[in-house]
Amino acid sequence: MNILICSVGRRVKLIEYFKNELMLVGGKIVAVDCDPTAPALYHADCFEVVPRIDHPDYIHEIKEICKKHRIDGILSLIDPELSLLASVKAELAQEGVNVIVSGQTVVDLCYDKYETAKFLQEHNLPAVPTYVDINEVITDINEGRLKFPLIVKPRFGSASIGIHKVTALRELKVFQNDEQVWIVQPFINGEEIGCDCYVDLLSEQTTNIFMKKKIRMRAGETDKSIAIKDSSLKMMIERLIAVLKPLGPIDIDCFKTESGYNISEINPRFGGGYLHAHEMGQNFVKNIIRNLKGEQNEKNHEDYKEGSTLIKFDHFIVI
Repeated sequence: MNILICSVGRRVKLIEYFKNELMLVGGKIVAVDCDPTAPALYHADCFEVVPRIDHPDYIHEIKEICKKHRIDGILSLIDPELSLLASVKAELAQEGVNVIVSGQTVVDLCYDKYETAKFLQEHNLPAVPTYVDINEVITDINEGRLKFPLIVKPRFGSASIGIHKVTALRELKVFQNDEQVWIVQPFINGEEIGCDCYVDLLSEQTTNIFMKKKIRMRAGETDKSIAIKDSSLKMMIERLIAVLKPLGPIDIDCFKTESGYNISEINPRFGGGYLHAHEMGQNFVKNIIRNLKGEQNEKNHEDYKEGSTLIKFDHFIVI
C-alpha cells in the first residue's frame, strides 16, 4: 500500500508517522511539494517536486505520480488544495486512488470563514460572531453592539497569514476598500482549544476526539499544548460533526470563555497540533491505512491521559 501526501512543507514528523506505519504493511509514503527545499520531502520514502497547485498542469502531474508510484490513497496538508482534490475525487477513484478528503461542499464551507460562521449559527452551534461587511461593523461599533479590539483576517485564508488586531476606527477603515476580501470578528479573550478528530472513511462515524489546550502558537500551528478532557466540549464537537458530515482527519479550533465554548475554525485535514494526539495513542495514520484496506475503525474517544504536555522544537537538515 502506497500513500501520497501533497504540499508537505515542514510536516516532517507526520511524514515519519506514515512512513513507520506503512513499513509494517510493506508500503511506502510518497511526498510532493512545489518547493524543493520543503523539509518533509526528505523524510519520505521518495518524493517529487511539482508545480504550484494553481498551475494548469498540477492535477495532470499528480495523476502521473499516482501511476508511477502505484498510489492507493492521497491527501493534502494545506487548505487551498483540499477543494482541488475533492473536485477530482470521483475521477481518481476510477483509477484506483482513494482521495482522503471530505466532500466538496464540506471542504468549500470550511475554507470560507464567513460561510463557516453562518453554518454554525444555522445549526445552533456556538460561533465567533463574524462580519463580512466593514460598513456593518462600523455601524455596530457606533451603536454600541460591538467594541474594540477586533480581529481582521482573510475570508479565504490559512496558517494565520494576514491576521490583524485593530483597536481603532482609523485602523479598521484601512481594510474598507482593499481588494482582499476580509472578515471581522471580535477579539475573544479566552483559552484557545484544539480538537483533533477522525471520522471513519467507511462507517462515517467519529472514532477519535482528542482535546488540547493551546499554550503557544507559531505561524498558525500549535507549539505547546496540554491534553484535556471536557464532556461538554466533546458533546459540542460530536454535534458539529453530525451536521457537517466530514470524513477523515479534522482539526477544529475553539475558544473557551466565561460563557462557554465558541467554535472559531474547522480544517478538514490533519492539523498542525495532531502530533500530540498521535503520541497519546490517537493514531489517525493507522486509521487511514485500515480504511484503505477496507476495514472500519473502532471508537477510541477516551483512550488518552489528561495533562500531558506537547513541546515542539526546531531541527534541521542539509541537502
